[in-house]
Formats: sequence, structure tokens, C-alpha cells
Amino acid sequence: MTPNEKRPFIDALKLAHKTARQPLPEPDVMDVFWAQLSTYPLDAVLRALSRHVATSEFAPTPASILKHLPKMSDGRPEPDEAWAIAIRSADERETVVWTQEIAEAWAIASPVFDGDEIGARMAFKAAYARIVDRNRGANLPPQWVVSQGFDAQRRIEVVEHAVRAGRLQLAHAQAVAPLLTSESDPAPAVDVEANLARLKAIVSGVGSAQARASAAASARAREDAEHTAELKRAAARRVAGYRGEVRA
Repeated sequence: MTPNEKRPFIDALKLAHKTARQPLPEPDVMDVFWAQLSTYPLDAVLRALSRHVATSEFAPTPASILKHLPKMSDGRPEPDEAWAIAIRSADERETVVWTQEIAEAWAIASPVFDGDEIGARMAFKAAYARIVDRNRGANLPPQWVVSQGFDAQRRIEVVEHAVRAGRLQLAHAQAVAPLLTSESDPAPAVDVEANLARLKAIVSGVGSAQARASAAASARAREDAEHTAELKRAAARRVAGYRGEVRA
């Protein structure tokens, strides 16, 4: 409800109290009604009041009205989904996008996960429900964060999926996975001249083990850079396609 809808809400509440032959609550109690119900649309609150009057002979309370209102999703995963997200973090290669609440509950349950998965699941769900209730009571929204795994390619895939799902902003995702950039960003520079000089040193007879190791390391660095550049171009194409979908 908006502030402009407070008057019709109070009028409806007054009528409900009059129907139950009870006086309208004092202003401080009315503030409690408003605080508990103002996040819902006015028409939904009016329907809930109507259902209360039809099913109860008593004056409404915030709790009795809330019973007739649909649960509002605040973007938090339900406990079973949260558990499915949490257990992926047991694989150190896996990147996980989860809420701070899932991470906190997993920290409680993970010590028993290896030996007792069922016990860990029960401990996680109990802890998660408690943490979510605490944060909802404090009007704290869920905060999605990234727990990075060792697999770089998998990290890009997971973060990209989180962007598509609306759980991460693209700017945040780029801070975690820099390959999620635009097509116009330059590819990583490869020091071709330095690599060529090292190779020439090997050919010209500087055949020490140190030189050979240095040349091999340079060659690997070149291959890694070329591979990274290709990954970046592929990721950029995927993000460009995603942006095209959003604009469409």
C-alpha cells in the first residue's frame, strides 16, 4: 500500500471493528497494523479483511489479517533449494552463488556433512530457517554473493547463470569473472618479442637447462594467454546474446 492508501485502509479497518462491535484501536496500535500490512497491495488487504469478517466474530488483529494474505516471496530460496545450493560448495572446484544466509547455515552443517549427510541436511534446514526468520524480522533483504571454486571455466558458467537469473548484477559478475566483458574489450596482450628472443637463445646454442625451462614456461604462458583470449571472446558472445534477449 502507498501512503495515499492509508485512509481507505483505516476506513475498512474501522468498519471491520464496528462489525465486531469493538472500538477502533489507538493510533499507536494502528501504526502496528500499518507496519505489518503496508507491504501488501490495498486490494489484497481489503479482501483479507473481508474474509476475516466473514469467518470471525472478533475484531481483526494484524495476525488474523495476515492469515488471509498470500505469502510474499522476497527472493530467498526455500530450505530444500537452499540445501541443494549449499552442498555444491562441498566440491572445491565448484563456484557457488548463494545468499549470506545459506553460507551461514552451511558453516553450521558442513562439519558433519562427510560422515552424516542426512544429519547435516537436518541441521542446515533448522539453522537456515532460524537465520531467515531473524533477518526477515529485521527487514533485511537477501544478499547474493559468490563463493569461487578452482575451476575457472565453471566459474564463468555459474556466474553467467546467476546474472540471467537476476541474482547478480553484471558489474558484480565481471568483478568475479573478468571474462564476462563486452566484445570491444582488448584481449590479453602476449609478449611475442620476449618469447621469440628466448626461443632464439635456445636455437643459437644457449642450451642451458635454465634457458630451456624459461622457454618452456614462456610457451606455456603464450598458450594460456591464447586460451584465455578465446574464452573471453566466447563469454563475450554469450553475454552479448543475453543482453540482446533482455532488450528484446
